[in-house]
Amino acid sequence: MAKHKQIVKDLKRPDQFVDFWTHTWQRVVAVLAPRQKPAIAAAVAIAVVVIGVSIFNFWDGSRHVEASRKLSRIQDIANAELLAEAADPALTPPAKSEVPRFKTAAERENAVVKELDQFLAGDATAGLKDEAFILKGAALLTLARHDDAIATYHSALGAKLDARLRFLAIEGLGYAYEGKGDLDRAISEFGKLGTEASGMRGFYEDRALYHKARLTALKGDKAGAVTIYKQILTKVPETGLKDDISDRLALIEAK
Repeated sequence: MAKHKQIVKDLKRPDQFVDFWTHTWQRVVAVLAPRQKPAIAAAVAIAVVVIGVSIFNFWDGSRHVEASRKLSRIQDIANAELLAEAADPALTPPAKSEVPRFKTAAERENAVVKELDQFLAGDATAGLKDEAFILKGAALLTLARHDDAIATYHSALGAKLDARLRFLAIEGLGYAYEGKGDLDRAISEFGKLGTEASGMRGFYEDRALYHKARLTALKGDKAGAVTIYKQILTKVPETGLKDDISDRLALIEAK
């Protein structure tokens, strides 16, 4: 949770909204972790939190409540718990709700993508189009639809994104290229997090190096990865990635 608290501090979220999105963060990571690499699960969770705060802020003083409501509902679908696999739906129907429930994560993510496509095709996106693109990219990543995710993130980056959303799109591109097996292109995309980090007071500088080290190890250069991991700990000793880096270093050096 220390990492999450630091993100809350850096992004200056509304205090009254932090508890809700803390629970959302935990739920999303719990859903994604079993079927995605932990780093991807965390990245998608960050996207959910940041987009949720954007919707809240937009709604709070908004002239376009309907668009906020629609995108908020899509968030609810993305965060909805799955129907219990062991339960018989005929015997234990879910409670009535506006939010549909699904048996599998894939069904849920495909539903989210469909809802977002409808939202983006409408005339009343009302300033939340960028947030919708980022959410769609995250859903496509969890479905391993890498080419579609790349196209979506490029569409988002073609607009003048808010700094936080731009970082999410860049990182999403990195994960998408990694999923395709293009590690060099992934390293290049992740590297942009570092070159643009000054606009966020270094918020993503350590993360850019972390991805470089992680992919360097995947390419077989263990020594190079160790050097980069240690560089992060020296350059950014208070990084929220410290525990993960220490675990990765221990695994590499144990071999």
